[in-house]
Amino acid sequence: MKALKASMFVGVSAFFRVLFAQCLFDTINLKACITFSLTVLSVYVLDRSFDFKSYREIATAIAFALAASLIYPCCSYIPPLALFIGLMYSKGIRGFRLKRGYGIKNIVTATTWGTIVAFFSKIDVLIIAFFTLKSFIITVLNDIKDLKDDLKNGIRTIPAILGNRTLQFLMAVNVVLHMITFAWLPLPCYLLSLLISFYAIKKINPKLAQAEFLPQSILLISTE
Repeated sequence: MKALKASMFVGVSAFFRVLFAQCLFDTINLKACITFSLTVLSVYVLDRSFDFKSYREIATAIAFALAASLIYPCCSYIPPLALFIGLMYSKGIRGFRLKRGYGIKNIVTATTWGTIVAFFSKIDVLIIAFFTLKSFIITVLNDIKDLKDDLKNGIRTIPAILGNRTLQFLMAVNVVLHMITFAWLPLPCYLLSLLISFYAIKKINPKLAQAEFLPQSILLISTE
């Protein structure tokens, strides 16, 4: 199950992403965290299953989405909806797919995850903005890592367009993100977010950016 193994880190990060969002509003719901984690796993396993050309892993992705719907029935429509968006992103239908260049795939991915995090924590403009911009930065960092393959497949990603200016662009996005959240995030979380984000961008390390929410969650829980 190569696709599942390749997606596990993202799934764990997703759990703590929602937990952190919930901690900000003192509304911890572990079922919602697990549901979001399984939803993310289903989408990423589906995406990678097309690379490995494995129907078994497509079935696994569908199973994760169904399990997520059963665990959290009040939002049972979100996992299959996310999986459908994932299908449109990875494979598409009749030649139309969302995995296109010029930043479209980054915007679709970031907005989808930012909005779903809000559904599993608190529907709030700042929650959506924070997690959307965080996800956007992560997707562009991943595109830097995948630049050669994207160019080979004719996908004009943001790094392909901006070249050496990509990191400057991400630094600017990160500044905007932390200007928006300055008066909203607790100061320790704000400083940790600022530090990890800048370091992850500088080192072109998307996994570090994804791992941020584990210490953030621990920090908020330990200070309650």
